[in-house]
Amino acid sequence: MVADDMDANDCAEPTLRLRQYAPKSQHKEPRGGAVTASAGEQLDVEAYASLYTGRTKIMRLFFIADHCQNLTMELEALRMSYDEIKKGENTILYKEVCEKTNGRLGPVYTFDQEWVDTVDRRAAQRLEKLENELNGYKTNLIKESIRMGNNDFGDFF
Repeated sequence: MVADDMDANDCAEPTLRLRQYAPKSQHKEPRGGAVTASAGEQLDVEAYASLYTGRTKIMRLFFIADHCQNLTMELEALRMSYDEIKKGENTILYKEVCEKTNGRLGPVYTFDQEWVDTVDRRAAQRLEKLENELNGYKTNLIKESIRMGNNDFGDFF
């Protein structure tokens, strides 16, 4: 949008007028600059995934694995998502990626119940600690500490 110059007769607030620069049919890029690959093309999954971090990276890798028709790309996306999930603490996504791989990645990428139990136990301890801290802040009626406790509690989830 571009604000046109005001005339002497215009009111104090400028009016905004839209200018059309090119019809939508002339745009060559996919909407949002999306990367597209046809069934015969190889997508560099590692380079694409390196643009993202955390849960966004995992969800994009899941999308690639679910929608690509190339088995090599699918397995690469699942392997990378498995490795990324193991860096964090999301056991639900870990179970999901293990179900999707179904042993196709070899013995290194199998379901590890001990890891799941350890991470869940650690998360339960951290949750209990945060709840106790927040209850203590509420008892003492320290507003700033209550706010920070609520932020910590929200960051946990």
